[in-house]
Amino acid sequence: IIISSEQAPLHQSSSQTNCVEADTKKRKKVVNKPAKKASAIRNYNKLICKEAILPSDDNNGGKSITADATNSTNSSSEQDSASSHPTETTGTQIQQQQPTPPPPLKLHSQANHPGLSAYYNWHATITSLYRIYAIPNRDVFTNTFNPAILPMHPSSERGNIAVNITVANQTRYESIQVYWIDYKGNEIYKGNVPRGGSWVQTTFIGHPWTFRVGGSDGGEESVLLKYVPFRIAPTVLGAETATSSRESSGVVGPVGTQSFTLRDVPEGYLTRNEGYEPACWVDDEILPEPPLIDTYNNGERNLSLFTIHEMQMALEWSCFQMQREDAASPGTGVAASKRLLKYLQNICLQPDNTKYRRLRVGNRIFFESVYSTGARGILLALGFEEFMGFLECGPSEGALNYERLRQISDAMMMVDKTLKLMVENEAVVQPEGSDGYGRAGFGYAGQLNI
Repeated sequence: IIISSEQAPLHQSSSQTNCVEADTKKRKKVVNKPAKKASAIRNYNKLICKEAILPSDDNNGGKSITADATNSTNSSSEQDSASSHPTETTGTQIQQQQPTPPPPLKLHSQANHPGLSAYYNWHATITSLYRIYAIPNRDVFTNTFNPAILPMHPSSERGNIAVNITVANQTRYESIQVYWIDYKGNEIYKGNVPRGGSWVQTTFIGHPWTFRVGGSDGGEESVLLKYVPFRIAPTVLGAETATSSRESSGVVGPVGTQSFTLRDVPEGYLTRNEGYEPACWVDDEILPEPPLIDTYNNGERNLSLFTIHEMQMALEWSCFQMQREDAASPGTGVAASKRLLKYLQNICLQPDNTKYRRLRVGNRIFFESVYSTGARGILLALGFEEFMGFLECGPSEGALNYERLRQISDAMMMVDKTLKLMVENEAVVQPEGSDGYGRAGFGYAGQLNI
């Protein structure tokens, strides 16, 4: 027997019919719930809005004028129109809906320039990658002698990267004896540097040298300087560190050079970082030592003292360092300069906004392009202070003062000039070993050459 679809409902029982009707009503009820809920919310908002807008009326016994319950309940047509048109909002509602601004960042840095101590600490670390100057000194308060100590075993290492060293004598001593420390740690006499003259020697990186007054019999008291060349500095325009090639010695191409002058320490001058009186002063134009502090006139050791000339020299050296890094690894200095200019520009445009004066060291872009390059020296020279993983500058409240803004503006001009030199100038042929490779027993600085 075949039953058509039209006749099928006739054979359904009454219980089945009741189930279908109940299910249909239940579905309608579920569908209408969101609409009823939205309508109730709209009516409640209207009621609250009217209570907030209408002020209290003293003629009505101090009672606030509110809408009646009958007025708050709209017809179905009014509900449809209200759902199609959003409710009007007043200025009071908008003001209540706006989130409160976050409190300003609290900086731990000083309002004025803190000095160049942090910069000189960074500077000493960077220059120690290329050479070491160990100078004996004396504590003027306790009259304690501190001998020169090299941060390595005092003996030469087998290497194949040559370097030409030139040493000038501008001290009060008639002659300075030069000793090479051989592979067993013994001092071998190699000549002397007369007063007003110079001494030239070709050596290899990783070979220590000792400069004495009065011969080796005087012990550590007769030492003026212990010197070790560690790495060839890349040559850049204005800070050349390469000489002509030495094909006769098997070296093809330019050879790296390091030059410095030994000078007397003026009376009253002490080292900046330790506050000691050194045995001599090393004048190196390419990889300079921190300048001494004149305590004879000031009467105390104040490490925060500095001059504008010192800050300008620190900014210039940091710019040269970015050029060296770009010469050793093309593109590094350019990226560092561009990123640094963005940070400094934000500070100049909004000097009262503390978020632009608080740089997170853990940020990957900042760490790789600024913090790990010569651009970090620019920030430290401008007075940025490192605290709890951040580099901060200036006060927490208020804007940077005019003097510091002018210093940042001058630094931006120097960085922009350095950027143009790196982009426009052609690549210079670098001396062998300027990329950091070639240390005896080592590859790049800090990496064991296996």
